[in-house]
Amino acid sequence: MKRLIALIMVLFAGTMLFAATGSYVVESIVGNVTYEKAPGQFEKVTVGQELSASTVLNTGLNSSVVINYDGKSITIKAKQKGNVESLCINANPSKGGLKRQVITKADAEDTADGKREGVATASSRASDAKADYTWDE
Repeated sequence: MKRLIALIMVLFAGTMLFAATGSYVVESIVGNVTYEKAPGQFEKVTVGQELSASTVLNTGLNSSVVINYDGKSITIKAKQKGNVESLCINANPSKGGLKRQVITKADAEDTADGKREGVATASSRASDAKADYTWDE
């Protein structure tokens, strides 16, 4: 009976250690970054602080925080609020930044001579509209 209890305790401890492998550690802070200590009670985040995945972070205007998770630095930018895990997933450092948008055939228009041209953007339409009106300067 004692062996069975000891075996259950070892299995439970091993499971808990396996579940807690990754930790979120604050590397650097710029501006005002707070975390929810208790419901409705926010405190400032400090460098070196360990955060759980469910901790709610709030970054202010012109603020950011760099979090280290499993050896990867993840930057959470300004005006973000949510739990640490979802903010790190949304930051998604593995995607590599901006993507170039491609105009598909459905977005293109045919001209009179049969050539395809891209759809006008807001800035080109605004400059075209300026020619339609007389401006008093």
